[in-house]
Amino acid sequence: MSIVDDTIAQDVRTYAAQVRAALADLGQEQVDDLTDGLEANLADALADDGRAHRGSLVDEFGTPEAYAAELRSAAGLAPAGQQGRAESAFRSALLAPWRETRDAARTTLARLRGTRWFPGVEDLLVALRPAWWVLRGWALAHLVLQVIGAEPYPFWVPSDSGGWVLMILAIVASAQWGRGEWRAGPRWDRVLEVLSRVLALAALILVLTLPGAHRNELAMAEGWVDNSAQDGVIVDGERAFNLFVYDADGNPVEGAQVFDQLGRPVTTEPDGGSPWLQQEYWPDGADEPLLHVGVPGPNRETRWNVFPLHSLSRGEFPDGGPLDLTDKDLRERLSAPTWPFAAAAPVLPWQKAADEAKPTPTPSATAPADEAPVPVDEMPTPAEDAPAADAPSDAEPAPAAP
Repeated sequence: MSIVDDTIAQDVRTYAAQVRAALADLGQEQVDDLTDGLEANLADALADDGRAHRGSLVDEFGTPEAYAAELRSAAGLAPAGQQGRAESAFRSALLAPWRETRDAARTTLARLRGTRWFPGVEDLLVALRPAWWVLRGWALAHLVLQVIGAEPYPFWVPSDSGGWVLMILAIVASAQWGRGEWRAGPRWDRVLEVLSRVLALAALILVLTLPGAHRNELAMAEGWVDNSAQDGVIVDGERAFNLFVYDADGNPVEGAQVFDQLGRPVTTEPDGGSPWLQQEYWPDGADEPLLHVGVPGPNRETRWNVFPLHSLSRGEFPDGGPLDLTDKDLRERLSAPTWPFAAAAPVLPWQKAADEAKPTPTPSATAPADEAPVPVDEMPTPAEDAPAADAPSDAEPAPAAP
């Protein structure tokens, strides 16, 4: 392209941008309709050898404002500012900030269109509009699902079929409106334009914040799993917050210390000692929640594996420091837990069961109970020279065995 052609193209873009700026009070769709192909028409007019004037576009068509007024008149639209004069002062003052922002944006866009580099960028953005339609529908479905509580946390895709149906419908509606297939009149078009800008801001915020939110969610989930595996007790998939120990006879055991196979304390309060992280309990009729309290151990450290844990109302916890568990008055204000049942079924301990399983000798009818019977053929024979007094006489029969 020669320098002359490039200069002409720049003049055409500048003039067209000024025309669009003069039409800025109209809706974007109307401006696009009125100025569709404007640059091509202006360039063709300048290239026509038979044109009346040989000067600039202003000499040929008049000022951009005059050209914009002709476009309005040809389309049957009211002159610029007429609708604004007909509006009430209150509505005009109410809409003034929005109009100022809109006019500033359109003026900026018009100036950008008058530069050398922006037309190519604008063509690329126009080609990417289908992606924006999808993103707009996704943002709309996201906000709706969050508002109605169907998705309590931010998400990339819905977690159920109902959310998917809503998202697909929102994307289809966004695409159809973007393609110009669905029109509801000028008034609703303005509402939809405002909604589109709101969704653009929402989509930007969601795209920027969702990665961090998901990282935090995964970190919390991993931390919960780690705490469950290391410092918690899980029963039927639920965390146990207190343990109650009964002895072999089924009697409750107060102050039972529980350890695992490696001698590590078993705790049900991973955040023990931190009143703002511990689990709260609300007994019937209580005015404030209760929190578990550990047991003082050697060197005044707190032990959390001594069960059952007792509780203290949240108001009893000091604001700036830990509890003094050796304070007698404090210990008297502790609330004892309610045992699941007064007594458990008795069990037979392993050592006692082993002792009872040992065989017990049965006493013989002719031998003492503490001696085992001796077979007759193995009984010793009395010696011939044994004293006669050791043998029973005929006059005195031997006593019967007990």
